Amino acid sequence: MTTQLNREIKAFCPDFDPIRDILRSHGASYVEEKEQVDYYYNLPDPVMQDGTRRLKVRLENNNAQVVYYVEGVEAGARTSRFQVWGLNGAQTKEMLDAALGVKAVVRKQRELWIKDNVKFNLDQVETIGQVLEVEILSQDGLDIEAQLEEYLGLFNPHLDEHIVGSNEDLARIS
Repeated sequence: MTTQLNREIKAFCPDFDPIRDILRSHGASYVEEKEQVDYYYNLPDPVMQDGTRRLKVRLENNNAQVVYYVEGVEAGARTSRFQVWGLNGAQTKEMLDAALGVKAVVRKQRELWIKDNVKFNLDQVETIGQVLEVEILSQDGLDIEAQLEEYLGLFNPHLDEHIVGSNEDLARIS
């Protein structure tokens, strides 16, 4: 399994309309709206030198994935190194539930937009609120730091507080 890297912007967003206008005017494409439920698991020693380790099962539109990632903050933005596996059936989730225990559950409605190597998630997160998440996937030949700065400049006037951690952290304190 190959580990992938992305840089992220994540912030509370009081109004998605200006974000949608920016996305349209910059050539992003609306993909879909979907419901997601993420189950975050207890991990031994989750905080490591290079970031916080997380393991979750994501259920969306009758599909399931296991996502393992290590996230940290570099130059003011989140960085995630992650691996994703598809799940067949509920047995893997049930095994993880029993072996590790569920730490947090996050439910959200996600509106997905894409442009090239960038995903734009306009999330309505239950008990948390509206969150904009921009995921810039590292690819050979692309300057993801320049992309990060460009999107920060475009979106920052329309954003509230930036979020350093994961939705798991927000769900546990809400």
